[in-house]
Order: sequence, then C-alpha cells, then structure tokens
Amino acid sequence: MILRVNSIDPTPASHKNLKIKAFYGILAASRQQTILKTSYSLNRSLYKYLLVLILLPGVSPTAMLAENEPGLCPASLPIPERPEIDRELAVDEMYIIADEAELEEYGLSVLDGDVEITRNLQQLKADHITYDQPSDSATMMGAVEYWDDMLYIKSDSGQVDFVKETTTLQDAFYFILENRGRGKADTIYHENPQLTKLTRVTYTTCEPEDNFWRFSSSRIRLDHEEKWGSARNAVLRIKNFPMFYTPYISFPLSKDRKSGFLVPSFGSTRNNGVEIQTPYYWNIAPEMDATITPRVLTDSGLMMMGEYRYLLKRGNGEVNLEYLPNDSEFNDEDRNLFNFTHNQSFADRGNLYLTYNRVSDSEYFKDFGSTINTSSIQYLERRADASYRGSWWNLTARAQGFQTVDSTIPLTSRPYQRLPQILFNAASPFKNRRLNLALNSQVAYFDRDDDGFPIEDVNGGRLHLYPSVSFPMYTPASFFIPKIGVHYTQYDLHDTGTQFSSSPSRTLPITSVDTGLFFERDTRLLGNSFIHTLEPRLYYLYIPEEDQSDLPVFDTGIYSFSFDSLFRENRFSSVDRVGDANQFTLALTSRLIQGNSGRELGYASFGQIYYVDKQDVVLPDRLPNDNSSSPLVAEVGTSILDDLRLRGTIQWDPNEGKTEKVLAAAQYNPADNKVINLAYRVRRPQENPTTDIEQTELSFHWPITRRWNALARWVYALPDRKNVDIFAGIEYESCCWAFRTVARRFLTGVNDEYNTGIFFQLELKGLVGLGTGTETFLTENIPGFKSEF
Repeated sequence: MILRVNSIDPTPASHKNLKIKAFYGILAASRQQTILKTSYSLNRSLYKYLLVLILLPGVSPTAMLAENEPGLCPASLPIPERPEIDRELAVDEMYIIADEAELEEYGLSVLDGDVEITRNLQQLKADHITYDQPSDSATMMGAVEYWDDMLYIKSDSGQVDFVKETTTLQDAFYFILENRGRGKADTIYHENPQLTKLTRVTYTTCEPEDNFWRFSSSRIRLDHEEKWGSARNAVLRIKNFPMFYTPYISFPLSKDRKSGFLVPSFGSTRNNGVEIQTPYYWNIAPEMDATITPRVLTDSGLMMMGEYRYLLKRGNGEVNLEYLPNDSEFNDEDRNLFNFTHNQSFADRGNLYLTYNRVSDSEYFKDFGSTINTSSIQYLERRADASYRGSWWNLTARAQGFQTVDSTIPLTSRPYQRLPQILFNAASPFKNRRLNLALNSQVAYFDRDDDGFPIEDVNGGRLHLYPSVSFPMYTPASFFIPKIGVHYTQYDLHDTGTQFSSSPSRTLPITSVDTGLFFERDTRLLGNSFIHTLEPRLYYLYIPEEDQSDLPVFDTGIYSFSFDSLFRENRFSSVDRVGDANQFTLALTSRLIQGNSGRELGYASFGQIYYVDKQDVVLPDRLPNDNSSSPLVAEVGTSILDDLRLRGTIQWDPNEGKTEKVLAAAQYNPADNKVINLAYRVRRPQENPTTDIEQTELSFHWPITRRWNALARWVYALPDRKNVDIFAGIEYESCCWAFRTVARRFLTGVNDEYNTGIFFQLELKGLVGLGTGTETFLTENIPGFKSEF
C-alpha cells in the first residue's frame, strides 16, 4: 500500500506543512497499523541521520584547530538563510515539509520536492530523499543542506546506512558558525560513534574573497573513542604559497594533552643574533608533562631548554633547565641555568615551599635575559619553607640562601644564609572585643658565603621576641588603639673579631597610640550625588634610644619612605635595628565616594612625622637624623571621568628644602584597544643618593585605522640624557589573520650596555600562532594593554 500526499500549490507554506502526527492520524483512521510502523521507522531513521550530522563538528578539522577565537570580523558568512523554526515546539517532535511524499511498507519510501525536516533545533533540507526499508538505508540527492546552532553543511549527495551506522557525504562544504571556520571535503565518511574519515579537506577562517591562508590535507582520520586525530600530507598555505608541509601530523580531538611539536618561535637580538625555538611537548602522564626546546642562537650555538611539570594530590612543582655547551661568545665555556620550585599543602593547615635557582655565570641573564628585569637580576634565591597555622597562631621553619649574580657587589655586602630560621606568631582570638595579646618571635642562624665558598665575616644566631598588648576601641565615627610591647633580641656570635662581643643583647619597650575620626557629608558634583569624607589621624610612637652599634646587621635595611611609613613602628626592615622614636604623625585623608554604588572616585592624603627627639639609631656608615620633621608626603588620585585616571605622589623635605620623590601618572583608556599612559617620576633618597632617578615614560596602544594599530613605550632618563627602555611596534588585524612586530632597545643592567632585538608574531586565527609571543611582555610594559590576538 502506498500513501501519497500532494500539496495543491507547492508555494504557500500553509499548504506544505505536514506534521508527522498528521500522518499517524490518517493511517490510524485507515487501520493500517503496519504502514504506521513503517512510516515511523522511516522517520526514526531520518532522525538517526540528523544525529549523525550533529557529530560533524567532530568531523571537521577545526575540532582540534580552533576554539572560541576572539576578534573575528562580524561580516556574515555566505550561508543561505535558515528556514524558520519554532524553537519551543521543535524540541521532541519531528516536522516534515515536502511537495510530495510516498510511504511504502516494504520497499522505497520517497520524500520529494523541497524537503525540509526539523527536529531538536536541527534542520535538514534536500531536493530528494529515498529510504530503502529492506537495507535500512537512505539516500539524499540534490542540494543537501543541514543547519543547527553551530554548523552549516552543504553537499551534493549523501548516504546513510542505519544497520552499519555509517554516513557518507560527497562534495561537502562546511561552516563552523562559532569561529567562522569553513572548508570543503571531497568525502566525509562517518562510522557512528567512533570513527570519521575525510578526504581532500581544506580549512580556513578567512572570508571567501580573502583567502589569506588555507590548511589542507589529503586524508584526515578522527578516532572519537581515543580522542585523537591524524592528517596525511598536511600543508599550510599563505596566499597560495606553501609555508609548511608534513607527511603526517596527529592532534587531540579534546582538551586532553598529546605529545608533539608545538609552534616554533623566532626573533633577533644584538646579543644572540637570530634566534629560533622549536619546542616539543611530551605528555608523560595525566599528572606530569615536559617541554623540550632546542634554541638555536646563531652567535652562540645550540641551547637545549627543558621544562618539567608535575601535579600531586595537594601540590605541584616545576623544573627548568637550560644548557648551552661551548658558547662561542663566552670563551667556549659551557653555560647553564637550573630552577626548581615546589608547593605542597598538608593536613589542611600546613604548607611546604621549595625553590632552588642557579646559573653558571654572572653574565647569563645579561646575555640571555629578554627584559631589563631579568638582565639586571642581582641574586638568585634558594629557600625551603615549612609552615603550619592554627586558629590563633602560625609557625614557619625556613632555610634560605642566595647566589649572587651581580659580581660587582662586594663580598661583605652580599646576603647571609638563614640556616635555619624559625618564626612563631600568635594573637589572641578576641580582636576588637577586649585586650589583644600578640607575640611575634623568631630564631635564626646566619652564615655568609658565596655559592658555597665561605666569606670571612661575623656569623651567628639571633633570638628575637616581641610580645605586645593593645586595646582597640571603635565607634562609627572614630577609633582609638593604645598599644605597648617589648622588643627583646639576643645574639650568639662567631668570628666576631674585635668589633662585636660573642653574646650581645637588647631590650626595648615600645608604646604607641593610633587614633582617628571619620566625618562625612553629602555633596553634589557635575549633577551627581556623592559622599565627601574627611579623616584626620594622629599616631604617636615612643621607643627609647639605645646604642645598637655593638649588634651585627644580618638581614636589616631601611624602608623607602612613603605615606605608609608614617604609621610604621620600626623604620628598619628587620630586627637587627629597632629605631628610637619619640614622634607624632599628623595625617589627613579626604575621599569622594559615589553615593549609589560606593565606588571611590577620588582621594587625597597628606601627612608628616614630627620628631620630639632626633633619631640616633642608624645602620653602619649612616649619619643620625637630627631633623625636626620628616618629609611631607601627599598622595592624590581620581577616576571621576570614566576613561581617565590620574594619580600623583610628592615627597618634600622641608629640612633640606628639596623634593625627594615625585610621581605623576595619567592613563586614558576609552576602549579595550585604546590606552595612553604618561608618567614622570623622581627619586632622590637622602639615605642613598646613588639611586637617584629622574625619568619620563610614555606608552600607548592605539588604532591608526580599522585594521592597523600602533604601540610603543619610551622610558627616558633626564639627567643622563639617555634611553632606559624603548620599543615600538605595529599590528595588523583582519578577519582571519593578525600580525605584530616589535623592535626594542634597552639597558641590560649595571654596565649601561644596551641590548636590541626585533620580534615577530603571526596569528592565523582559528589555526595557529607563529613567532615570539609578545602578549605578556606588552601587558607588563603598557598598563591597560589588552591583546586582541
């Protein structure tokens, strides 16, 4: 029996819509239950075909080549308009539109004439579909099209074998809507659910009229069960010119890692010449991996670089190794770097931290460092910390040493090793309710050497105890915090010579009072409501003067003066010196707060210390401070205009009549790819005039046209009239590719030598990036920079 359904006029949609339920109703009325079953089998089979098609995102080579690539152009792809769909109704039911339908129980069933099938937000359109019930297979002919929310496919013809669960499409064009990927395959063969094969495949994210790049392969095999794919005779072409070829390449079909070569990088610097890196990634196990990178330096030779990473249940670690044999630019000596870092937590409240760093020579970072920060490194740390915390206490055990990289530092100025140091801190759990009891304590043994070679100088142990008690009192408009404590320090010294005794000690009481008020009022500015605050603060500190020149200096320096220094108990950074003090700090802060959001739109702070007695306690070779007041410190900042941020600091010494520190900075950032930074900084510290600086800085990232951007940074030392760090670059970005080049010249460190370099980066969107990645470098050096690559 054959049931034929013809539309009166194939044009009006109202006459063409045939619900599958309508078929069931007609057949049921005729009591043809067997035909009903056949019809249902046909449509279930077509639905199976739709399920197969939904797997085609895994079939496409873009499954491993792209994922949510940003910055692609919004221009529409050449995709036919999708047939209208009722998303609420088309969830479980299947809808069929056809000019003509023939359903046969034991033979060929035919849907003909502009066939549309919709189910679960997936749509199939073809000129002609036949279903062979004995072989349980279907054939689609004539402009086969498929749509879902992620994919569009167009093919001349296709076959589905529902027994073997295979699908074959011929001359298929595909479009990935999410990343604008598109391509063509001569055949797509799919064995549901584990295997897909494609022949003569292409892939690109470029517009059809701008095929800047194209990836192609003669055969691609995708193993969905193992989640790995492979390609034969893979070629990357740029402007139809073959840039890369490999007879075989494998890749993951998921985010799982797989061993293989990563994208090479290249650049050029004055120190090293042309540089090429070809990293190989080794997926050792789910919890560990490694990257092995041959680094070709045309001026020095071949450097091998390795990175090993691992994960534990509650920890992780990393090992880095670099080795350059027979450096032709360094007297044919071997050069190397080693770094090891490990973090481990235990028992919920414990932590272990290990790090070890070493380089072969003091010129290593100067020759191979890529930034002024790395090329001017002075020390490399080796440290082991084990810590544990309770509800009101914490304990840390530490062993620490250093390798001095800067050979110009005198032996007696190099840092001590701590072998070991134990710190114990405790505080009563009754904060802000009653008396607060606290204890800061440490014991350490200090020994000075230079990478394993002892240095003739004083060594020994140090015990420091600082118990204190405070009674904080708070109200909504004020606070008052009195505090008393005692600093006790005991030494056990060796190799003292005639300068120190073997067991000096020091006991010093400390008294402080910290108090302040909060005033606020409602105000209006530029038609908006704000809260304006006024916050005066008074801080008094008293520590009696005691001659401490009989105590060694193991790990103590002096803090750089700033607004925060106005409220420090000790002007020294550690406990070898406790500064004598009889002083008052007067400070005032005012804020402008947005009334509806609580956002701070501006602030201004002023403060100064007034000394009742002069400061006699100093570090060796420093003079006492007999001034009556500290420098006056002022800090201001505002972001009242959304796109413009201003901040400034000035530190003026009334005793010397000179400005010690100035910082003025502005940032204009109206959009993610538009930022301009201006800064002027001066630092003339009285305690160390050799560190004086006066610099200007300009940096920006700004579009020139819709596709071209300019970027640069310029740091200039005014007194020396020389560039500290300068780079400039350009970017080009289109729908499917982007290019960036940066040229740089910067001081390498203490010898005032320059290093120069030029770096390139090419991004084929949705596929791969080539060249030296510059995003981290630009983010660190151009505040507000955001990469569009």
